[in-house]
Amino acid sequence: MICPKCRGDARFVEYRACRLQTLLGEVAYERAYYHCRQCRSGWFPTDAELRVVQRRSPGQREVISLVGVVEAFEQGGRGVLQRLSGVSVSASTIRRVTEAAGKDVAERRSRGETIGPEAAWEWNRDARGRRTAYISLDGVTVLQQGPRAAKAEARVAWMGAVFNPQPTAQKKRRRVWDRRYVSGLMPLPEIGRQLRRECDAAGLSGADVVVALTDGGNGLEDCLIEAVRGLSRDTRFILDFYHASEHLVEFAKVFAPHDEDRRKRLSHAWCRMLKRRGGETLLKELKSLDLAGRPAAVREAHRQLTGYVAGNRHRMNYPQYVKNGWEIGSGLIESACKTVVNHRLKQSGMRWKPPGTNELCHLRALYRSERSLWQAYWRSTA
Repeated sequence: MICPKCRGDARFVEYRACRLQTLLGEVAYERAYYHCRQCRSGWFPTDAELRVVQRRSPGQREVISLVGVVEAFEQGGRGVLQRLSGVSVSASTIRRVTEAAGKDVAERRSRGETIGPEAAWEWNRDARGRRTAYISLDGVTVLQQGPRAAKAEARVAWMGAVFNPQPTAQKKRRRVWDRRYVSGLMPLPEIGRQLRRECDAAGLSGADVVVALTDGGNGLEDCLIEAVRGLSRDTRFILDFYHASEHLVEFAKVFAPHDEDRRKRLSHAWCRMLKRRGGETLLKELKSLDLAGRPAAVREAHRQLTGYVAGNRHRMNYPQYVKNGWEIGSGLIESACKTVVNHRLKQSGMRWKPPGTNELCHLRALYRSERSLWQAYWRSTA
């Protein structure tokens, strides 16, 4: 027998018993044990063939991981798992099994694997009849814990998505079922590569136009450009309208700090102008403001705002975007940051270490993607 670690000669030693934990209770069986003298490691080929990990069947590991990915480990161990399946394990076991599954997903994706079926979506059409795909990317901070339970610097977990929403002109909006997420602690180029593979699996090349929505963060647009390079014939980048609006509201507070009514009128007028006439018109309006005699803080805020609008005006043609029937808000990726990361990793009092953060993000992204991906992963595991 060839050793799977060093490719050396592994010799049969004896048959050894295994007490396997399954959803139907404990099962005992004997399997052959091999030992490699070269790397001094042992191996059970039958366990590998049956995908046995930590002496648990794939079915039991899936149920434990499902509880661990949805609930806090302690809550899952205190009765949720037992009430659902009859399996009783500790919180530490739920953590180990869940993080092991997340680590496997992370390793597969880092190797370039795509989990689940690669079937082209039927892309919804915009107001001009063009098949329109959407991609987005954002980051969310996760509190970390250092040695001896000391606080550590928070880490950014990236959240990428390719999705297929209903056209904005359609009155009855439905939930976006066609969605694929990637998430984890990784450099931007890596999250871009993983998102690209999900885009390819979803058939992004079959779309006539790809809309890329971001909040304007540094490096996000370049990352998305690489993610769709060679897949998209026409990519349009849109700055999240509501993120841009927040900048206008904040400047209005500085510009008219003691007049709430005027502040509301100004911010409303600027936001309306941005949506109806676009970034170029708004920039001219902002530059025409009379700052004579204004404090240095107002002039500095004005300089920053005009610079922000000038640097993003190529992504602020909102009148045309609305006319095309495109989304102008990054609501889905913002929601994904909450449902994939925040709802599980940012509960009260939670702090994580980098490995646990990365593994839970990968597994949560798989779980919150279209249903077939989670099912496909555990079928391949079994």
